[in-house]
Amino acid sequence: MTPTAPFDPTESAAATHLVLADGHGDRSLWPGHIAVPAGWHTVHGPASYAACLAHAEAAGH
Repeated sequence: MTPTAPFDPTESAAATHLVLADGHGDRSLWPGHIAVPAGWHTVHGPASYAACLAHAEAAGH
């Protein structure tokens, strides 16, 4: 089995990702084990990749 890269989606229900937002309201899916970059803040998660994707899509980004 090939390990996934930090940004790869997974089908796991584990809390592996975050949804970040910047000052412009842009959203980004982010691996939960990597520090949030300067200028961004967490708006959802940690949650599964699927839950974070659904949250970001519901926000229209």
